[in-house]
Amino acid sequence: MIKRIFKNSVHAPVLGHDIDKPRITLAGWFLIFIYLAVPAMLVGGLIDLLIQLATGKCVGVWCLLF
Repeated sequence: MIKRIFKNSVHAPVLGHDIDKPRITLAGWFLIFIYLAVPAMLVGGLIDLLIQLATGKCVGVWCLLF
């Protein structure tokens, strides 16, 4: 999707400097992590909790911590 957005842009020199192509910054990687990893961890924790309530056996990370 990023390539599609930026494919038609021409990279002209700015004040005599050649600007690199656009890339994802550290803040962008952090937002991707928050958007994808946090919900996945919450869903995994919920599945672990449901298995523990149904079987009485702890199978998740919570067994190691508590």
